[in-house]
Amino acid sequence: MTVLLACCASCIRINASILICGFNVLYLLTSRTENIQFNMCSLRDFPELRDCSLTDKNVSMALVIKRVKPEAIDYPNIVIQLKGDQNPESLFLPTSRLTTLQQILSKFAEENFWTACDELAKYFKRNPSNLSVLMYPLGVMMRFSPRASLKGSENLVLTDISRTKLWSSSVVRCIAWHPQVTKLAIVSSHDIVYVYNRKGSEAKIKRKSQNAILSLAWRPLSVGTLAVGCEKGIFIWTIEFSNIHVRPTVNNVCKFVRDDHRYITGLSWNKMGDLLISSAVTSKTMYIWNYPLETCVPLRSISSDTLNFVHWSPDNTKVFSCSTSETFRIWSTDNWTSDKWSLNNRSRVQCACWSPCSLVLLFATDSCSIINAIDFRKSDVFNGSTNYKKVAWPIVDIKSECINDKVIGGTLSDMCWDQNAQRLAITFKNSGSLVVFQTAISEAVVDCIPFCIIQGRLDEEPSAIAFQPTYEKGSLLTIGWSNGNIEYVPFEYITKPKHEPEIFGTNLFGISNDRSISGLPSMSTTTNALIEYLLN
Repeated sequence: MTVLLACCASCIRINASILICGFNVLYLLTSRTENIQFNMCSLRDFPELRDCSLTDKNVSMALVIKRVKPEAIDYPNIVIQLKGDQNPESLFLPTSRLTTLQQILSKFAEENFWTACDELAKYFKRNPSNLSVLMYPLGVMMRFSPRASLKGSENLVLTDISRTKLWSSSVVRCIAWHPQVTKLAIVSSHDIVYVYNRKGSEAKIKRKSQNAILSLAWRPLSVGTLAVGCEKGIFIWTIEFSNIHVRPTVNNVCKFVRDDHRYITGLSWNKMGDLLISSAVTSKTMYIWNYPLETCVPLRSISSDTLNFVHWSPDNTKVFSCSTSETFRIWSTDNWTSDKWSLNNRSRVQCACWSPCSLVLLFATDSCSIINAIDFRKSDVFNGSTNYKKVAWPIVDIKSECINDKVIGGTLSDMCWDQNAQRLAITFKNSGSLVVFQTAISEAVVDCIPFCIIQGRLDEEPSAIAFQPTYEKGSLLTIGWSNGNIEYVPFEYITKPKHEPEIFGTNLFGISNDRSISGLPSMSTTTNALIEYLLN
């Protein structure tokens, strides 16, 4: 009898513990679901829209932004106009007037042997009746050459993978702000780079071999060094603005060109401005260039996928790179090891951005309207664990909605996060409007609140967007419209960044980066203004 009672008591304790564990698991699952649902928001959360001025401090609902004159915020009025004399091809002798032999010799003299072979192969392709016994060995040479090419039509492939909306037809293709100085670089569809400062001075950069510009990146802690990624490779220009001359001068150019690294879709400088990382849509290898020494180190991964774009984190500890297929990697700059992530729906990463504190990475795919977040505070990336579960938290669902008789949302084209982590701007592939969310990094990854919708005119689409990193009154969104208009959208508020990222050096080239800059605190607005005054 005693044994029977003991067995019954033990069974009751076991069942009670199982019941308690079940309640705990149920609580964890429901609480996690509640957190995800709490963080997720969509375009349905936007209330009824109405026109309102940006300077209205009492606005608490979503609004349709009105046009703001650049003079009101002391920025230059910029309109990129394409004229016949702006085409750089008009400055050179057209290749159509040259004979085939002259064209091949010109390619060999200006570029390299493989470019001349490529020109010869194009000639045989245009004239199949002139095939000779040289065609077969030429084809074998081109097959095993280090020169990579796009698989398909150039305009179709680049338009599909580019984060610039309507890349092939838009007047504005790329825009980039200097990280410390008020300087704006704009790329037109004629592959001309326009550089403006706050006074409105203009510099034009054009080069015959600088075609199909896909990326821009200002070098930090420099007067005016700009990296341009195009079909041939990377061109790094030095632009000087002087009070003596009316127009700025372009002194020199440094070329980083490799036959296996063409169509540069990704450029990103480290915080010190001495290392530049690049990715190309025709290459499986990333390259890290030491700009002072003009050397490079390849970063290879065991994969058959070509790369799309790359982003260095603001604190220099991580690098994000994505391929043209369903994989992307997060690299640690301490030992340059990578953590591979794979998407499960045969899609690829369309756009991504780091938070200013480098603790959160946002990304979206080309087949879904959801923005996902990777929180490095909750992830075991680079901690030595090989069996950890890769989790990307969905925070915003921007599927198409009809708002004020206009379809807004859908698949993302590009997104950017401001320097205070308080405004997130988004463009779409099939919508002519922009959506701006008010954001905050919290314990539940990222909180997003619908803020406003920016609608363009009937003849324009938002092609490129970027936030001005030194805007002192809040956030300044810059929009490059497809018809050439450059528009500024200020979001004025008083705030201070919650996180001040430190500057870490890297020893990839065996060079010590422990300089006095790495020990300095972040620059205040007064310091930024002083630097801008001295550089201009």
